[in-house]
Amino acid sequence: MKSIVIAIAAMIIMAGPAMAGQCPALIKQLNEAVGKMKEGDAKVKEAKVLIAEAQKLHDGKKHADSVIKGDEAAKVLGIKLKKK
Repeated sequence: MKSIVIAIAAMIIMAGPAMAGQCPALIKQLNEAVGKMKEGDAKVKEAKVLIAEAQKLHDGKKHADSVIKGDEAAKVLGIKLKKK
């Protein structure tokens, strides 16, 4: 039982850095997608707000929340993000 708890704890600790590296890649994909769309479009404006929030969360080391916010932006834009 003790080894299972240790293994789970190790996985959680290692997930943080993995998520940290994923945020910039997702944000880059979102910004590239926005750049190819009509700037005045309502969904582009909404997505830009979500992308900015994702960046702020990443900067605040809230990587899982940043990824979630990025997924929300992708859904608004109607794109699929490539994740690690």
